[in-house]
Amino acid sequence: MGHQFKPGDLAVIVGANFLTQNIGKVVELSAFVENGDLYAGPDAQLYRHADIGCWIVRGEGVEFRTDCGTYEGFGICEPRHLMPLPGSPASEQAQTREVSA
Repeated sequence: MGHQFKPGDLAVIVGANFLTQNIGKVVELSAFVENGDLYAGPDAQLYRHADIGCWIVRGEGVEFRTDCGTYEGFGICEPRHLMPLPGSPASEQAQTREVSA
């Protein structure tokens, strides 16, 4: 089941390809980036996203790694690795779809 996330939604990270220490962290979704998009990292550097679409997320204890180091409070997460928190708009939309199905 896919969620219709939007910037500002709160979610919990429930999976990861590499940074498994981010699993279980609560994050706020900032922006969705797709292959080729530029985004500003936590170190103020510009990065070109080169993968499937992902959410830029911010949250306490979330880690982001670059060649120059590890940064906390910022991350990138695939939508399939995010679960909306109860009471968030994305969670309510999913419940509405389940009831009407």
